[in-house]
Amino acid sequence: MATPSWITDLITRRTAIGTELAALSSSTAGGKPNNSTEGGGTDHVGYKDGLYRELAQINEALRNAGVDDDGNLVGNEIITEAFT
Repeated sequence: MATPSWITDLITRRTAIGTELAALSSSTAGGKPNNSTEGGGTDHVGYKDGLYRELAQINEALRNAGVDDDGNLVGNEIITEAFT
């Protein structure tokens, strides 16, 4: 059975978020402290928090679909019984 494309898309996005989080540094968006200036600013902490929230939602969706942490579909065991 082929993996549905939406599951593959979620796994791809999860990998991209992990790569982006790993690349955060004190000189990149998300790694800096918030910068608030009058009339605007940059919410670096919110950006990083958003990535973590998206990652959690993707992981939950994949778990609900029966996908393990390695991206493998884990089927449910089907038991059938015959009564005579």
